[in-house]
Amino acid sequence: MVAGRGETLATESYEKGEGWLFFAFVILVIVGFFNAVLGLTMIAGDNIYVTARDSGTVVIGNVDGWGWVILVLGILEVVAGFGVLARSQLSRWFAIVMATLAALGHLPVIFGPKPVFSFLVVLMSVLVIYGLAQYGGRDRVSV
Repeated sequence: MVAGRGETLATESYEKGEGWLFFAFVILVIVGFFNAVLGLTMIAGDNIYVTARDSGTVVIGNVDGWGWVILVLGILEVVAGFGVLARSQLSRWFAIVMATLAALGHLPVIFGPKPVFSFLVVLMSVLVIYGLAQYGGRDRVSV
């Protein structure tokens, strides 16, 4: 069915900001998965991640310590992503906290061996926080 100009179909209505919520879900799951993998490689001290003689240090602590932090954050981010998909307010706030912690967890790693990945995680986390804070509330309006 095609609606003319100015007409809306009842079957095609959507909530304002629904795309941002789906974006937050997708990014949380993808970044959470990659954080878990990154955390495992940091813990294992794999040559894929730790390449230089002095790259075993990060701004705060060492690579193993931040590996555990990022691994746990990654697992919790995946859980938060699926909670956002369920549209729960508790999950929304949990996802905002997890995205904030992911951004903060990657700040010291930005100056480590893989700065581009960490910068992208911080950037995506900020976009997730925006989407959830702006459009994840109870007062969503059908458009």
